Amino acid sequence: MLTNVFVAIALLLSASSCTVIPTDTAGNRFITDTHAASVAFRSLRVEGQSTIKGQIHRTGRNPVPFGHIGYAVLDASGKVREQGRVEHSAAIRLRNTHRPSLFSIELKQPLASGERVQLIYLND
Repeated sequence: MLTNVFVAIALLLSASSCTVIPTDTAGNRFITDTHAASVAFRSLRVEGQSTIKGQIHRTGRNPVPFGHIGYAVLDASGKVREQGRVEHSAAIRLRNTHRPSLFSIELKQPLASGERVQLIYLND
């Protein structure tokens, strides 16, 4: 009985040591620019192949002026394939610095391999 436990533990350890964690390419998929506004993009992700979701956090104590998110999908050569703008929730306009504003972008076409998404925070 004790031998079976040791064999099971040995098999578990050997299986877990061979596990390879895939590298996170989400950091390489997004280009962000806040135009010196006191905000930062966080938790950026692609859901499915055509939905971009994320959060905008306040980085300072001052209120954030009204603005929107401009986006562009760039192909592997850097040419713009799709562009537009979306609004975000109003949380960062309030004085609570711990609540992020959420946003979601529905792309017209799914992201292809090698394409990148440029996100820009623009004041209205």
